[in-house]
Amino acid sequence: MKKIAINFIYLIIFIISLSIIYLFFIFNPNNYKDKITDYISSKTKYEFTYNGDLEIHFLPETKISMPNIEIYKELSSGSKNMIISVAKTELLISLDKLIDNIIDVKDITAKNFKYYGINADAVLLKTYSLLKFSLYDDLHPNITNIKNMSARANIDDNIMNVNDIYIETEMMEAKGSGTINILTKVADIRMTGNIKESSKINNSYQKIYPDELNGEELPIMITGELNNLSVSIDLGQIAIKKIEPIKEKVIDVIKDKVFDELDDKIKLPF
Repeated sequence: MKKIAINFIYLIIFIISLSIIYLFFIFNPNNYKDKITDYISSKTKYEFTYNGDLEIHFLPETKISMPNIEIYKELSSGSKNMIISVAKTELLISLDKLIDNIIDVKDITAKNFKYYGINADAVLLKTYSLLKFSLYDDLHPNITNIKNMSARANIDDNIMNVNDIYIETEMMEAKGSGTINILTKVADIRMTGNIKESSKINNSYQKIYPDELNGEELPIMITGELNNLSVSIDLGQIAIKKIEPIKEKVIDVIKDKVFDELDDKIKLPF
């Protein structure tokens, strides 16, 4: 009986050893590229592809690196209606929770992230131009260029909770949190942004740099379906803060002018 138990233990150790050798030295996730892209496409309901080698590192933590991602809708003509493209994404995930079918992303980072359909920097400039009572000629493409992005995420009951979001666009840096409904693909994200220094901004945006917004907090709301997001930036409080001193000054000038004119017109007989 003792010999059987020892042999059983040896068998378990042998199986575990083989599994480790296969996982670390033989297993190549790129052999399953089609299955990976098909699975993600089926879950997101969008076409998902990546171009390059998928890398998985299990130690010291489980890290997945995926290059040249494209997420799009395929039109009946066969062309792509682009939604997102990313030069490189890295995910740091909890393997223990993944084994229990719980997706817990400790950290996700993305480089050169492009969202097609809306330009968040252009939204800022359009909103700013309305406050200035001026016209904004938008010559930039309808794409939000996100230079760097990072966040943490976990999925609970078909709701993805996204926390510690950081994004850097051409003109802004912003932090916040929000949710994405996995079933409806509807996002609700609230962030607080700050405009970058003029010297750190692309030349094409420096010509229309909104100086009055420098150092101010910009409340940002990102809502709607993932393939048709809406971005709004509330500059109401900033407008009040900037306009109030000007309004008081204008009122004082008008008062002085009115009193001067009354003085000239009304001549008292004593």
